[in-house]
Formats: sequence, C-alpha cells, structure tokens
Amino acid sequence: MSVHTTTPPQSVECGQCGDQFILPAVEGSFCSPECHAEHRREKAVDNFFETLEHDHRFCLTCGRKTKCVEAPPEFNSAGKSITDAAIGWQYRTEHGSLGQLSTNVDDDDDEPDVPDLDFEDGHDPVYVFEHDGETYNVGTYRDFRNPLEPSIRADEPVKMGTVCRCGQTDHKHENETLRSRFPFTTAHYLAVATAMLRAEDKTDVRVDRERLFDAVLEHQSIREAFASAVILP
Repeated sequence: MSVHTTTPPQSVECGQCGDQFILPAVEGSFCSPECHAEHRREKAVDNFFETLEHDHRFCLTCGRKTKCVEAPPEFNSAGKSITDAAIGWQYRTEHGSLGQLSTNVDDDDDEPDVPDLDFEDGHDPVYVFEHDGETYNVGTYRDFRNPLEPSIRADEPVKMGTVCRCGQTDHKHENETLRSRFPFTTAHYLAVATAMLRAEDKTDVRVDRERLFDAVLEHQSIREAFASAVILP
C-alpha cells in the first residue's frame, strides 16, 4: 500500500501591494499583472526623478528648465582644440533668476548661537543666562553699551545662484508644499521635461498627459499622478 502526500499551496507576499497570495506569481513576486505594471511604473518614475535631480538645468520640484547649456565648439578660430579648456556656456531661462541659494541647516543643533566667553578676574562683569541646564556667557556690560554692528560671518557667506520661479532655491530638492500650490502647472512642466530628456536619450519615460491631469484632479501626489500616467512599453 502506497501513501501519497501532497504539499500544501505556498503563500507569499506580493512585492507591490503586500497581500498574501498563492503561487505561482507574476514575474517573480507579484500577485497580478496589475501589481507588476504598477511596480514598473513606480520604478520608471524613480529613475526619471533621479535623472532630473542630477541634471542641474531642471528644477526637481516643478520640472521647469531654469538653465540652458551650450557646448563649446571643438576648435577655436585659430583651429586649436578648446574642448579640454572649456566646458560650455550656460544662461538662465525665463523660469530662472539670480537669488540666494538655500543652505543646509543642522536641525539637531539646539544650542543657542552665542559665544561662550571666558573672562578672567579683573574684567567687566559677565552677563550670563541658562539654557537646558547650561550656563552661557553673552558678553559684558561694555558689550551691551557699545554693541557691534551685525555682519555676515566669513565662514558662512551668502551663496548666490539660479533659483526657480516656483520658489525652490535648490534644484536638487523636492518640496511638496511648492508642488501643491499649482499642481497642474507642476504636472505640465514635468511632462515637458520628460519630452526634453527623452529627445536627448536621457530617459525612456513617456507619460499620458490626459491621465496625468486626471490623476491630479483626483488629488494624488505629483509622484503618484506621474506613476499612474507612465506609458509602459
């Protein structure tokens, strides 16, 4: 008499929606063709925004092209090669203007920005205050009587550069607040950016603009709307 055993169906988690399903899977770890397509669209969007982030001509927040870059000629008027000495020329578009660039701020630094002065005996009395259990010296009576004019610190100069008309001051940053102010405008310029970069063979992403605007109407985030509008090959 022979005994036959059966292996119970194996349940795995979908790599896109996270639901449990019984094998077989679609393309590795997806429960359905729809989940696989959604995964492909999200991956395409991630790759596109990464390309946009590293292309300093575009604003990562809204997709506007703030700068144009022109490559130099291979040879100068004397017939000498200049490509080793010149990278090219760049100029701002109507979407970019000269302004102060954003600087990174260490949000973990809660220490007050005051000097910790050490006065020896014989000097003027020191005005002190306490912060979080620590005592800080802020100067002497003479300092308060004859204050110095504030000035820009030499180690923290104002940085100027191209800023976007959407309000973004660093082309490599994404700001959802700025995006949500004019979501249809943002969607439009991101779609234009895909066409420009596609023409330059820097991306293969294509989007359905009608679907993109419909998704914005549905109050999806820009990335979600963009992913839903990606045309899969």
